[in-house]
Amino acid sequence: MSRPVWSLDEVLARRPAVRVNQVGYAPGRPMRATLVSADVDPVTVTVVDDDGRVVHEGVSDPWPVRPEPTSGLPVHVLDLGDLPEGAYTVQTPSAHSHRFRVGARLHAGLRDDALRFFSLMRSGTAIVVPGYERPAGHPDTAVRAAVELYPGWHDGGTYDVSGGWYDAGDYGKYVTSGAIAVWQLLGTLDLAPGDPGILDECRWQLDWLLRMQVPAGHPLAGTAFHRVHGTTWSPLPGWPHLDPTERVLHRPSTTATLHLAAAAAAGARRFRTADPGYAARLESAARSAYDAAREHPDLLAPDDHARHGGGPYDDSQTGDDLYWAAAELWLATGDHAYELEVLRAPEDATDPFDDAGFDFDAVGAPARLDLALHGAGLADHERVVETVRTGADRFLALQAQQPWGQPYAPAAGWSWGSNGRILNNLVVLGTAHLVTGDTAYRDAVAEGVDYLLGRNALGQSYVTGHGTDHTHHQRTRQFGHDLDPSMPPPPPGALAGGANSVPAPDFPYDDRLRGLPPQCCYLDEPTSEVTNDVCIRWNAPLVWVTTFLDRGQTDRGSPFAT
Repeated sequence: MSRPVWSLDEVLARRPAVRVNQVGYAPGRPMRATLVSADVDPVTVTVVDDDGRVVHEGVSDPWPVRPEPTSGLPVHVLDLGDLPEGAYTVQTPSAHSHRFRVGARLHAGLRDDALRFFSLMRSGTAIVVPGYERPAGHPDTAVRAAVELYPGWHDGGTYDVSGGWYDAGDYGKYVTSGAIAVWQLLGTLDLAPGDPGILDECRWQLDWLLRMQVPAGHPLAGTAFHRVHGTTWSPLPGWPHLDPTERVLHRPSTTATLHLAAAAAAGARRFRTADPGYAARLESAARSAYDAAREHPDLLAPDDHARHGGGPYDDSQTGDDLYWAAAELWLATGDHAYELEVLRAPEDATDPFDDAGFDFDAVGAPARLDLALHGAGLADHERVVETVRTGADRFLALQAQQPWGQPYAPAAGWSWGSNGRILNNLVVLGTAHLVTGDTAYRDAVAEGVDYLLGRNALGQSYVTGHGTDHTHHQRTRQFGHDLDPSMPPPPPGALAGGANSVPAPDFPYDDRLRGLPPQCCYLDEPTSEVTNDVCIRWNAPLVWVTTFLDRGQTDRGSPFAT
């Protein structure tokens, strides 16, 4: 069958020149758009409702840097005023926008779809969601250790590592990616306490993390296997239950062990009321993992250049991982020994909020965010909160320098998964609102989401099923309809990785992207792994941010503000 082919010139030509949030805007929050126009002078701007009535008039603000560097386009910023609830279109003398809505709870459906994505990514269980039905794949109940890949590692056992979520468009399950993803879903409970859907999804992943811990009596007991997947990459596309590859476990790593400790400790804190027995089990696993990591501080996952059926998720620096694990264990247990580990860690004195966004290999930020939210008893808690404010202020300043509203524009280039990194910066801003009550941070989150939902160089909503021109053709094995029409398409709520201007050495990078402005380095094609993959690590902050926006925390006052 023919595959969709992305043409940047055609996309730019057919998209409305006024770029808006295609899902819409919330009343009382910033309402801005971006006009692509070579005009150097301001142009008139009108907003009309569905009956053709003009509800707002103004003029554009030409962006002083032309072309704007992240997009390569000449642009104007449009202030749409404070529109009442309804449906609207923006018009200029020579351009228009998509139709969009203004209304309360516009993000509720998106949030539900983003969370449902995790259910569809479950491993080892049948999926019964209409349109996405499939048998259980990858039971993973008797998986051997791939000792042949790691000289000096001896482990002749087989292990039950069933369950969990597939990481991305492949069928691998990775502790360092899966731990931060479940940590972010657990954090969503700050915004939606006791939400049964979130608790159920988190328990599914936490159960798998517990199985990835090497049991007592085995080599490297207490540590965590780094990953599990096939010995070779599975076919693309392909159903999980038909995957012909042999599944193997990769040697435990210090980082995986500390990530398991952090996520399990966070889970223990969240489940203590709902299920004390389960919380105790998680706490015990977290403590033993932390001790094991201390005993084996140099088990580093090598960069194997993706030669063995999965991504390496390598990380040579473990200080931030130790800091995160100690922070979560102190929050879960109140044990003074963990507090001392936090306070004397070098990472406690550094700024963890990189403009490029945090990720699995930079977890000082997750530690700092949870300490700010929940660590009121910490000896230097006021300083911790102030560091969150300082980081958020830097993101505010960065956002103000972008005509597209995103708090992200790294000079070194836009990385693989840039949309996830943008969302993580929005999580920092949202947390700053929660701990300070300052509405500027709340408004920045609302405006930052505009970029993901259509206010960008391509006029692309990166969330499947949400927005007029949304991503349709993510690169995944199980949602492989573009490559095999018998398979389902990507589900609503799946976030594409997004623009990537930094080629990854071991993964294909399309020549059409080379030399383009960062925002234009994207292909909505089913073979573009480095721009159009899906990942639990990107959908998790999408759930957090859309829950934050949907619940309207500031309208009720933040329970965390000091």
